Amino acid sequence: MAIHIEEYIALAPLTTMHVGGNARFFTRITSVEDLREAVLFARAKTIPVFVLGGGSNTLFGEAEYSGLVIKIEINGIDYDGTRVKAQAGEVWDEFVGNVTERNLWGLENLAVVQNIGAYGVEVKETIFSVDAFDTETMQIKTFLRDECEFGYRESIFKKNKNLIVVSATFELTASGAPNIDYEDVKKYFYEHIINTPSLIEIREAIVAIRTAKMPRHPIGTAGSFFKNPVVHMPQYESLKKQFPEIKSYLQGDNTVKLSAAWLIDHVGGWRGVRRGDAGVHEKQALILVNYGSATAKEILSLAEEIKKDIKQKTNVDIEEEVVIIAK
Repeated sequence: MAIHIEEYIALAPLTTMHVGGNARFFTRITSVEDLREAVLFARAKTIPVFVLGGGSNTLFGEAEYSGLVIKIEINGIDYDGTRVKAQAGEVWDEFVGNVTERNLWGLENLAVVQNIGAYGVEVKETIFSVDAFDTETMQIKTFLRDECEFGYRESIFKKNKNLIVVSATFELTASGAPNIDYEDVKKYFYEHIINTPSLIEIREAIVAIRTAKMPRHPIGTAGSFFKNPVVHMPQYESLKKQFPEIKSYLQGDNTVKLSAAWLIDHVGGWRGVRRGDAGVHEKQALILVNYGSATAKEILSLAEEIKKDIKQKTNVDIEEEVVIIAK
């Protein structure tokens, strides 16, 4: 067997939230062949598999994960004109920096790790295809964009647990136009007196805006902890009367996406609140943080407090975006 299987590996150092117990089995894979071997190992032992990327957007509990954690480290970027294929182990921000330096438009507003939707853009708009390993057939299957069933923080790859993404191909353009309508982006360029920003300037702006809102090392965070809730128009109109300043985005299907950050901050007053070492980030209410020694249980307890409070005050349900493993 080419892959190296480790046992009882601490997961906290492998996640950006810095919490979690041990993985019963752990391996790093650098190729599809490695992945196939890892899946066969788990199948032989009849244990579950969890695929770990960069460690953000994930929260492990203190209890041991009884299965195999597979750390994806398949790297490589291939260019074919404006079509770019990135392997799943590539660091997202470095990848976006790479394509913008080649003057390819389409991903510049997403120049932050793990943001599939941010600053007025969603990554699905540029996806051409996705290659995924099917743990049932043990084969690679290619999904064209329409087959990926992309929705808000949703896709076929989240619904079908047998699919492990190994690469994605993006269709970019060499002659794009700046997308700076998003409030924070518009404000940034107004303050910097830049009327028509270049591709590189847009990327730099997005990185600067996001960095200013994110916790600094060594504070742990999983990124945006909650999804933006979507409500039907009658409920939105009622909320608008109660909260005239509510931040929202019309969806075009008689539904409205609400800003979870705005609700948590302006309705709940949670921004900056701490429960020991578990807290809500002082600059961005959507981000829960670990100030040092918070446990997963403490972070999830805080999340439940916030959810119940917003539900009580608005009758709106907010859900975790973070993937929670073994509470």
